[in-house]
Amino acid sequence: MDELFADADDPMGALRWTLAELRRKTGLVNAFRGNPVSLPPGMDVVADVANLPQAVQDGELPEGYFLEGIEVRGSPGFESWLLVERQRVDSEVLSALRQAALRALSGRDFPRAVELSRAMVERAPLEEGPHVLLVKALASSGDTAAALRQAAASEAMLTAELGTKPTPAIRAAVRPAIAGPIPGVSARASAETLCEAGLAALSAGAADAGIECLRGASAAAELSGDKELQSRCLTELGAALVHSIRGYDDEGSIILAAAVDLAAAAGAESVSAKALSELAYVDILAGRRTSAAGYLETARGLTTGDASLSAAIAGFEAMNLSDWGRLEPAADRFGDAVELSRKAGAARREAWNLGVGARSLFILGRADEAAEWARQSCEIARTERWAAFRPWPEGWLAHARLAAGERPAVVREEAEATFALARQLQDPCWEGLAAKTIGLTHLLEGNAETALEWMQNAGTLCGRVTDSYTWMQVEILLAEARAALDYGDVARADAVARQAVAGAARGSMNDLLDRALGLLASLPSTSG
Repeated sequence: MDELFADADDPMGALRWTLAELRRKTGLVNAFRGNPVSLPPGMDVVADVANLPQAVQDGELPEGYFLEGIEVRGSPGFESWLLVERQRVDSEVLSALRQAALRALSGRDFPRAVELSRAMVERAPLEEGPHVLLVKALASSGDTAAALRQAAASEAMLTAELGTKPTPAIRAAVRPAIAGPIPGVSARASAETLCEAGLAALSAGAADAGIECLRGASAAAELSGDKELQSRCLTELGAALVHSIRGYDDEGSIILAAAVDLAAAAGAESVSAKALSELAYVDILAGRRTSAAGYLETARGLTTGDASLSAAIAGFEAMNLSDWGRLEPAADRFGDAVELSRKAGAARREAWNLGVGARSLFILGRADEAAEWARQSCEIARTERWAAFRPWPEGWLAHARLAAGERPAVVREEAEATFALARQLQDPCWEGLAAKTIGLTHLLEGNAETALEWMQNAGTLCGRVTDSYTWMQVEILLAEARAALDYGDVARADAVARQAVAGAARGSMNDLLDRALGLLASLPSTSG
């Protein structure tokens, strides 16, 4: 009640009048009565907003936005609630449209894929992912000219609106499949050889060469007619696009969805499980919690006897729970994931689970445990010569050291080395985390102006690609808002905190949402 009628002289009277108006408008004279307010027994009520994902699956295209046209005045609590719910509902609609578009593409229902992708573009015109899906749907339908026109139009619009050129992923979505096996060699042998060569190249850090080999392997596997082989090659290609180069998560998802269908047709459950887990990982990064959880549940049910894959799925489940704000279950699941990694002898997977788990432990306030997990992750990454991952555990180790009271200048020296490595790797997430860490050291020394500059830099670095990690983006926004408040720029702190609220709500990041709302509530009233 306080959320709705905060400024009313008689809140209860205002509530009674509102309920009476509801009864008059709906004609339900016995509804909206009692304390708490309830409906008459036996009355069936359908909330359309709760059924939007199913409606999309059934072929509908939702129009408009949650409570569109309603603007609340004089009720700050309800205004905040409405902002959060609008972001959450819109995110669910986009997620449902995306899943349906991927299913349509993998099922070769190209007209439906075009329709769904176009609806996504209309709903989220400034997000690059919907444009990639639309261009790919047009290209897959055989209308290359339309795909090229759409790619040009999308690039021009995004450049004009955002002031920066989009990534090559939009134009690359027009690309046809690479055709033909190795001359003089059977399609099956070509696929096997190219897949092996591609994975070797990826392991050596040659991402472009590895991906081109995997594209060739997928094309050769299709010519072989072996669905299991084709699903395996497509899974490796999709995973490579997701993990090895920036900006290609959407193309990777299209390929992974096709791999799932092929693997199911071939009865290749372990391949299907791996493809599903990679689809889930993309959704985790983008903040599509429910979709990610669904993929992972299905993948877990298909995994039998593959300890390494079980460790990966457990780690992704833990990461999704952590980003969702369900920190205690996440910490427990990370413990399972670490043990599974060790049993499988999967050192890099163990390092990943320890490093990402360290973040969850730190947020829970278990800084000593977080430091130990991060140290172990760093040690394994060094032993494995896995420099590409090191900036993440090094960043959270620095956070834990600062929480333990180490001198910020000492921590900063190592954080700057981490930042240099992240820049060399050109990984936006790693760069953002490292820059934020350096900003924290300045903030703890009372140098809010320099800290604010680093936090701004962190946000710019982390958000420069379309498939960056949404949790990290919001975490950095919160750090920037705190630095702005310490600097005395309350208006800026308010504006950035509101961005954090919107981002956290959109990605169902409940811990970050609570922190952002708490920060907003703590700001001086003159800010707003």
